[in-house]
Amino acid sequence: MRFSLPLVLLPAAGALLWIGNPGPQDFADFAGRELSERGIQEFCRDGVLPLMMNLMVDNCPRLFRDQREALGDLALQLSQRRNFGFFSLYKTEVGASGLLAQLPLPRYSLETLAVAGQFIVLRAESVD
Repeated sequence: MRFSLPLVLLPAAGALLWIGNPGPQDFADFAGRELSERGIQEFCRDGVLPLMMNLMVDNCPRLFRDQREALGDLALQLSQRRNFGFFSLYKTEVGASGLLAQLPLPRYSLETLAVAGQFIVLRAESVD
């Protein structure tokens, strides 16, 4: 019996995708990095923070980077994971419910694809 190369590679590729499907802790690490860097871009520019905050915050980028783990844990709590074995989809709602709904934060909805050890933001939009 002779096997075709694509038929042999297909199960191997499937197994690699299954093994490489990032889990929730990987998502928390990714989200923490992304949120801290986006926070730096958004808030650590001149004139963005009120004067009193500038006096209290000595190093704005360090403040956000020091919060990576907490931001990642928060993102994980605000996300729903749909695991399809070979890949996962994460849907994150920020500022929509719970404690964050009481804070004056913009509401965002994000969808992230987790596949082969990578995360790809498929959709990120502000919800009015």
